[in-house]
Formats: sequence, C-alpha cells, structure tokens
Amino acid sequence: MLIELTVRNFAVIEETRLAWGPGLNVVTGETGAGKSLLVDALELVLGGRGDREVVRTGEQAAYVEAVFQTDANDSRLSGVLQEHGLPLENDGALVLTRETNREGRSISRINGRTVPISVVRAVGELLVDIHGQGTHLSLLGPAFQLQMLDAYGSLGDLRNAVAESVVHVRRLEAELAILDTDARLAEQRRDLLAFQVDEIDVAELQPGEEESLVQERELLLNAQVIQEACATAHDAIYAGSPNAADLLAAARQALSRVPDPTGDLTRFLTTLESASAQVEEVARDVRAYGESVEQEPDRLEQGDDRLELVRRVKRKYGGTIEAVIAFGEQVRHDLGAIEHAAERRDELQQELKKAYTHAGTLAWELSERRHDAAGGLERDVTGELAGVGLERVQFSCGLARRSDPSGLPAPDGPRYAFSETGIDQGEFLVATNPGEGLKALARVASGGETSRLMLAIKGALRSASVVPTLVFDEIDSGIGGRVGEGVGRKLWSLGAQSQVLCVTHLPQIAAYADSHFRVDKAVLMGRTYAQALPVDGDVRVQELAAMLGGAPSPQLDAAARQLVRRAKDHKQAGLKAS
Repeated sequence: MLIELTVRNFAVIEETRLAWGPGLNVVTGETGAGKSLLVDALELVLGGRGDREVVRTGEQAAYVEAVFQTDANDSRLSGVLQEHGLPLENDGALVLTRETNREGRSISRINGRTVPISVVRAVGELLVDIHGQGTHLSLLGPAFQLQMLDAYGSLGDLRNAVAESVVHVRRLEAELAILDTDARLAEQRRDLLAFQVDEIDVAELQPGEEESLVQERELLLNAQVIQEACATAHDAIYAGSPNAADLLAAARQALSRVPDPTGDLTRFLTTLESASAQVEEVARDVRAYGESVEQEPDRLEQGDDRLELVRRVKRKYGGTIEAVIAFGEQVRHDLGAIEHAAERRDELQQELKKAYTHAGTLAWELSERRHDAAGGLERDVTGELAGVGLERVQFSCGLARRSDPSGLPAPDGPRYAFSETGIDQGEFLVATNPGEGLKALARVASGGETSRLMLAIKGALRSASVVPTLVFDEIDSGIGGRVGEGVGRKLWSLGAQSQVLCVTHLPQIAAYADSHFRVDKAVLMGRTYAQALPVDGDVRVQELAAMLGGAPSPQLDAAARQLVRRAKDHKQAGLKAS
C-alpha cells in the first residue's frame, strides 16, 4: 500500500508530507483548497503527463515522492521489476519519485534508479488504480474488465494456459507464413539457382588455374621463337664453332701446361672445370627444353576457350576463383533449403492443426466458465448498487463470440476469432435509467455516477482485486447525504481488502475514514499556500461540522459527533460479523 506521499513545489503546495494508513483514507477541505492536487501529484509520480504548469510559481521544479510497502508474494510486480533490473528493498519498500522542471523535462526514479516513464507506468498500474474525472480509469477498458471477470471466477490459471497455447499458435503461423513467402519466392529463384550451380559445377574451377592457363598460353604463342632461341643458345654453348665449351677446354689446357709454384693456377683450374660442367649441363637442358616446346594450334585454341570460360564465370560470380567456389557452395545450400522447405511446411501444417485444436479446447472451456462466472458477478454487483444510490441501474457482463473461418475450432463446430485472452469479447454494460437499453460502461454519463459504478463493481470484486491501492476523486459528485452515507460504508468495506484514498465534500463519507486529512489554503504576503494535515478527535469533529454547512454551532457539532458514532457503530458491527 501507499505509506507516504511527499509533494514539493507542486502548484500551490509548497511542501507537504502525508503518512497514509490502511483501510479508508479521506481527504477533505474547502472547495478550491487543493484536495485534488494530491491525486494529481500521485498520478504524476505514477507516470502521468508531466506539465511544466504544475511547477509552483517562482520555483524551478516540482517534486513528488511516493513510498509503497509491497507484498513479497506479488509475482506480477516482482516480475516487472526483475525484467527491468530494478532493486527492491529488503523490507519490501518501493520508492517512486518524479521531478518536473520549468522546461517541461521530467526525471523518474524507482528506488533511486532513473527509469523511462513507460517502466514507471508499468509498475504504477500494479500499485494504484485512480478513479475520477479526467483521470485514467482502468476498469473502463474491456480488456481489464475481462481480466476482472476471470479473477472473480478464479480463472487465472486457465486464462494463462489459453494465452500460452495462443502464443504457440501464433509462432507456428508466423513460421509457416515465412515459409509460404519463401516458397513463392523460391519458385522464382529455383531455376536461377539450379542454373548457377550447374554452370559453376561444369566449370570445375581449381584455385590457381587461371595463372597456369595464362602461362601456358604465353608459351604456346611463343613456341617458335623459343625453339629458335634454344637452338642458337645450344650452338653457342656447346655445338657451334667456336663455342663456350671448347673455349673453356682450351683455357684449362693452357693453364695445366705451366708450373704452379703458388697454387693459384690450380685454384683457377678447379673453377674452370666446375664452369665447364655447368655449361655442359645448361647446353643439355636448353636443347631438351627447346625440343619439348611445340607449336600446337589446337591446344592453344583449347587453352583460350578454357581461359575465357574461367574469366566469364569469374565476372558473373566473383572476383576470384576462390570467390566463385564459395558462391557456388552458398547457392547449393540455398537450393537445398528450397528443396527441403516443402517437407518443413508439411510438418508445420500438422503441428499447427494440433495447436489449433489444443488452443480451441482450452479457449472453449475458459469461455464456458466465464459465462458461468458472469451470472454470479451480475448478481453481486446488483447487490452493491443499492448501497451507493444506484438501485435503479442495471448491470450486465456482455460476453460474445465472433465467428471467423480462420479462428480457433470449438466443440460446437464453428470457428471463433481469438486472442491471447481466448475467444470472448467482453465488456461491462449498464442501463442508468429504467427503460434505457444496456450500454458500455465507458459510455455512462457523469463522472460521479461512473465512480459510484466503479465502487459497486469493486465491492463485488473485492476478493479478486489485483491492485492494492484504490483512489476515488469526486465520487460524491451529484449525490446527497443519504446516499453519501451508503457510499461511505462501501468505501470503508472496500478498505478491508484494499487501501482506499478518497477525496470528498460529504461529511457522511468522511465519517467512515480510518485516517482523515484536511487540506487548507491560505494567502500569505501575496503567495498562496496549500497544506494537508491529519485531523483527529475534536479537530475532526469540527471539520465534519464545517462540511455540514452553516455557521459554527453546538447543533452542527452534535450532528458531526452523531455521524462519527454512527460510522463507528457500523464499523464495529461489520468487524464482529466478519
């Protein structure tokens, strides 16, 4: 529950700090004193719109802090906090802050950590539900109404099972849709891919092949001149007259005939003998190479054709032979995927058929149990309406199924449109005056009437409430003291299961408060100040007397004390009965 609210530099509130208690908390004060500012501040810290106009004149920023005591067993709240990595104090305290400056920029924090406003709203929706004119009213939404009906009927586990089965169906549908799209594109690509694979496979490219082909082509193109050059070189080295071999032999012979006292000539002879051997070997190699080179026009033509094929495939599928080979492997893989897609598609269709049947069975069971729960909720809400002055209002849980050929199959034969909440479209319906037809709750007229309807529905749903703190602003709009006392009793009764905060002008409602706060406004030195303070004992009696109207008098004080006694007697009787 909300245990403390601090508001600073917010409109006419300079600074106030309120410690809220369990049960029914009531805020009263003169018209225009700023009672609803507390609700506005609470809405702001829970993720409401941050308007620069809320900053108090002369100040740079407005600041609101709300401290909540949370339930460690609240799996929804802990799940949201864990999802965003937010810490929770060991004692379960959760502190939300919001600062809005004059430039319109806002900073939100949860337990000291700055978070996006979307995260604050997600957390706030699990902590507080605000009911009043101009504020968010979750119960007006059909989705939330359906959730409340499921909570009333204890259908949470079945609802979750339906949601999981529908998520499974959607995943299979999405995968099948991708396959269908790919299949249509694949039919267009199949021939192209097959042609590409065939062309690359036929080419049988080998790494380094292009360089070898270019080299061989140059050899064949120059075969004749290479042959002639080799013959000339062989003659000059070994066969001609004179030739290098003979000249080397003459040199060796000349040196070998003379004395060699220093040994240098022997060294020269050794070098000449080595050179002679090398020249002879080169002569043989040159001759053999020249004889091996042949003019082969057919081979040259074949080489040119092969080189052209290699270069053409390279231009089409990659800058290098290695790139062409890699491209071929990818194309072969893509072609294989297309060929196996049909098999996977058949498998998915079978899985989807089973998933539809399973989800349809669960959704049908949930729908049938919802219809059973709807009757009970209608009776309970009708029983609550008289206590808030709406005894002539009719209430109904509108549930409907819409046929859809592509929907979930049901045991009764047809298929129904569906979502993660099942096959029902649900909305609370009311008729506010006799003779009028039932209309959606969101379309009822006045804010006060809407708030009382909410109070009646919340009363019927008190055991199924999923939000620990309820705020009612202007719930007494358009009602008198007699009905007000019934509303006060309902609010106090609702406070037994949830913390309730109520802004009211009626003393008959305020008399049932477990905690009572009064907002006062004053003008000091040309500045307006509003402050909220707790009231109790005689001060509270005086506040109730003032709310009854008229000049202060013993009669009004007695009437106020009578309201307090009557409320106290009702509370004690209620506690004994429980």
